[in-house]
Amino acid sequence: MGPVGVLCVQRTLSEGRLHGLLSGLGAAFGDAIYGAIAAFGISAIQLWIADHQAGLRTAGGVVLLLLAAKTIFMRARRESQAKIGQVHTESLLQDFISTFFLAITNPITVLTFAGLFVTLGVTEAGDSVDNAALLVAGVFAGSALWWFALAFTANLARPYLDGGYQTLVTWISASILTGFGLYALITAQFY
Repeated sequence: MGPVGVLCVQRTLSEGRLHGLLSGLGAAFGDAIYGAIAAFGISAIQLWIADHQAGLRTAGGVVLLLLAAKTIFMRARRESQAKIGQVHTESLLQDFISTFFLAITNPITVLTFAGLFVTLGVTEAGDSVDNAALLVAGVFAGSALWWFALAFTANLARPYLDGGYQTLVTWISASILTGFGLYALITAQFY
């Protein structure tokens, strides 16, 4: 599921279904961009991504660590605001942009799409703009469907989670994001 999945579930549980949905859509747009790169066979971009994996992994790792810290601090802020009767939600645009950035800073995604396209025998998709566009639309639709399903499923659990479970979910989410961030930073050293 990865760090974007963790963010999607965590945001759905803490902020509501719309926040989870837009977090997922940000990742779906990132997937569509990588799907387009693989479908159109834009070798210059693929080479640039391969040459800059260390920087992309480092940027992604730093963003994940920042999101983990923000997850913990926002939970503390919401708890203090709840004590004085205020309600706070994150910006929907901010949710979208953060997951979009996480999706496009993962260079493994383009390699995954390229391998999947070869395995499925759709390597000729880039020969026709219509075929490539249809393939990219399919990648976006499939990814978006996954994120919608994940957000709706997480939202079903939301009414049953009281404050204690929300705190546990926040700490688990932050720990997973920290783990992914540290992994990205460590593996960036090998590129």
